[in-house]
Amino acid sequence: MSEQLTVCLIAVAINLAAMLVIYSIMAHQLTRIAWRGRGTLSVVLIIVAAQLFWIAPAFLIVGARDPDNASSYALWFGNWLVCGFAIVLLGRTAKGIPRRLDDSARLDGLGSFGTLRRVVLPFVGRDLGLLALFTVMATLLPFWAFINLPEADRSIVLFQRFFSFQGRIVMMAAGSFIGALLLIAVLFFVRGRPPSSQMSSKETAEPPPPLARG
Repeated sequence: MSEQLTVCLIAVAINLAAMLVIYSIMAHQLTRIAWRGRGTLSVVLIIVAAQLFWIAPAFLIVGARDPDNASSYALWFGNWLVCGFAIVLLGRTAKGIPRRLDDSARLDGLGSFGTLRRVVLPFVGRDLGLLALFTVMATLLPFWAFINLPEADRSIVLFQRFFSFQGRIVMMAAGSFIGALLLIAVLFFVRGRPPSSQMSSKETAEPPPPLARG
């Protein structure tokens, strides 16, 4: 195994582990929003953190000796794309978690971590597995193409036009914040739409209008 492939795999593993932790916390906060209508600010901060985290493993891949390596772009695009899907997927699942489970957890003396582990994770475990698969696909495949296609080294990412270390960080952070704004818009769009189960329950709860007698 080449040194470059080893570094890429390490970066993908670090990114995957961090994203699973971030998405787990996001699921907990989205559940709080569904239960109490509180926690929106926390989800916004989690979205920003998810977009900024990729900078650390990106610099693990792109070093001073290889400034034209465009593989680190896959980390940002992969996290950005999967994060938007995570908001929709976890948000829909969170709205289906019964509120009485939260009341039971509080009566049992469980804190935030206990509620996450005993209540939220059993419902979103399958979603996290799907997000993990998408994260690996979105970040590992571009690395593999870069390693196997010699012509891929002609690609230069926009932030890599900055020669200083500080300039690259500023450009990467700015791109992350812009991407986070779009994801925050997705969050508010998903939050404003009731799940289909709630809509159907409201429709079935209302009695049908009486039939007109001829």
